[in-house]
Amino acid sequence: MSISSKVKRWIIHIFMLLYIAVILFPLLWMAVSGFKADSDIFGSPWNLPETWKISNYFYVWSAYIQNTVVNSLFFTIAGTFFVILISGMAAYGIIRFDFKHRYLLFMFILSGMMLAPQCSLIPIYKLLSLTGLYNTRIGLLVPYIAYRIPFSFFLMWSFMINLPIEVEEAAIIDGCSIFQVFFNIVFKMSKPVIATTAVMSARYIWNDFAFALVFTEGRRLQTVPLGIFAIRSTSQTQWGVLIAGLTLAALPMVIVYICLQRYFVDGMNSGAVKG
Repeated sequence: MSISSKVKRWIIHIFMLLYIAVILFPLLWMAVSGFKADSDIFGSPWNLPETWKISNYFYVWSAYIQNTVVNSLFFTIAGTFFVILISGMAAYGIIRFDFKHRYLLFMFILSGMMLAPQCSLIPIYKLLSLTGLYNTRIGLLVPYIAYRIPFSFFLMWSFMINLPIEVEEAAIIDGCSIFQVFFNIVFKMSKPVIATTAVMSARYIWNDFAFALVFTEGRRLQTVPLGIFAIRSTSQTQWGVLIAGLTLAALPMVIVYICLQRYFVDGMNSGAVKG
């Protein structure tokens, strides 16, 4: 390797290290600040805590998060599962089956990306009230699924359209049904884009605040973002406890991304960036 190539390589490495530092610094600051008292946060925000208050994490978990994490896990897991299933089946059906107006259906599904969730809060609220689904699990789960399908469908479609059809034809000749081909062959070949869809859908549902606030009431269906929001007070807010809660709320998505990182990057590179 020539000297100029080595210099370029080192420059790229330096810039990448700086980029990593910029990305990780807010997360590290948030995690460390969760151990601080309020006086340390405002008096010396960039220093390490004088006294590490582990009690902040125990308190926010027992008082605000513990009773809400089950609801968030249910909505995140169930919503992500149905988003992947429905988006994958819709994408595969439009790609492989030749039926009338399939491209019109394709554009109809994608048009859902044009509607911002905030614009539909009142119509969905009235619809859920009329159907008796307000303040129910299914009433909150269905909007999550509906709003993640358009983009997830596009990711699935852009990946599956490049899958070799010869493998599916061979399986059908061997006697496999279309559902067996889809679940046993297409889904297994689509692991990268499934991981990408899972990470993005799970992050959206886990961090959602608006839908959970408008479509539910009381503590029975309260999710983690609503539990953390309850820490804030008009008179006095425990900022150390609040930051500790934000750290615990971000931790599951960080773990999910680390576990699915390899598939996530492959999916973004292979299918998600194709036009």
